[in-house]
Amino acid sequence: MAGEGRKGNWRGAGLACNIRQMDEEKSNSGTRALLGIAALGVALAGSGYAIARTVAPRLAARRRDRGLSFGTARVHGAVLHFARAGRGPALILLHGFPQDWHAWRAVVDRLAKRFTVILPDLRGIGGSTAGSDKFDAATMAADIRDLAKALKLDRPYIVGHDIGGQVAHAFALQFPQATRGVMVLDTPLPGVDGWDDCLANPGLWHVGFLQTPDLPETLLAGRHAPFIEHMLGFADFAPERMAESLKAYGSAAQLHAACEIYRAFDRNVRFTREHRGANDVPLVFGVGAKSPLAALAPQIARGLRDGGFAKVEEATVADAGHFIINDQPDAVAGLIERHAS
Repeated sequence: MAGEGRKGNWRGAGLACNIRQMDEEKSNSGTRALLGIAALGVALAGSGYAIARTVAPRLAARRRDRGLSFGTARVHGAVLHFARAGRGPALILLHGFPQDWHAWRAVVDRLAKRFTVILPDLRGIGGSTAGSDKFDAATMAADIRDLAKALKLDRPYIVGHDIGGQVAHAFALQFPQATRGVMVLDTPLPGVDGWDDCLANPGLWHVGFLQTPDLPETLLAGRHAPFIEHMLGFADFAPERMAESLKAYGSAAQLHAACEIYRAFDRNVRFTREHRGANDVPLVFGVGAKSPLAALAPQIARGLRDGGFAKVEEATVADAGHFIINDQPDAVAGLIERHAS
């Protein structure tokens, strides 16, 4: 949902789950292989400068991803790419816009010491494909439910930021028995009190833009970088995080998926209203203290309770804006540890 207000920091089943544990990329073996390639290149190319320049970034990426494995799963009509780390109770982390699974990279190592951490790319984004033109929150929640089944995860705790938070909320509405709790971070929720107030914020101009039929895909094709950089520009992202987001939305199909996620907002509102009723799933609604959403947090939490959630807890992360994970990774990891354990 990312968006940025002028004064704030808000940018912002036939279960055919044939798991293909592709790229079991534990970095040690991969690094040895790449070092071997680099050495061969030096021998063949004299100085080997050009090959070394190519291999070095890949070596750096593999060092960063040490301890992670990667796979894909065919679920609910989509093929989801995911990263995996750690061992323990299951924990699924869902990214928002304009990010992919790397949004959680700063907290993975810590959380992997206590949990089996799964970090999927939402359908159509990053390494995932969609399989259909359905991008509503309920459909994406069903993707995550089928992914959990395919990976044999027992009642995973679901955490979502931004658009991922809307998917986590839809998961709790649709599959309350399939999770031990959800955490929604810094996003308004379709059909919940506060939604219309948020959309009235001029800082969310990009919502109407992305919902416009065909136009954003046409305007952004081949030149999406300024738009993505603008959306991320009010947080202090490392260059590699920025590059990962540019890559995750770089193709025509990925841009179209992002637009369709926003075009589905009205369907998400109807879904929420149709699923009002008693719900015992523990739900944490968290915001950054510097996020414009912070002022609406009590209203949104009250709307969740009025909609039927009996166990709603509010949380505020100090010195964080909308991009709460990037701004305060240790505080977010600690919040997740307290509630997901």
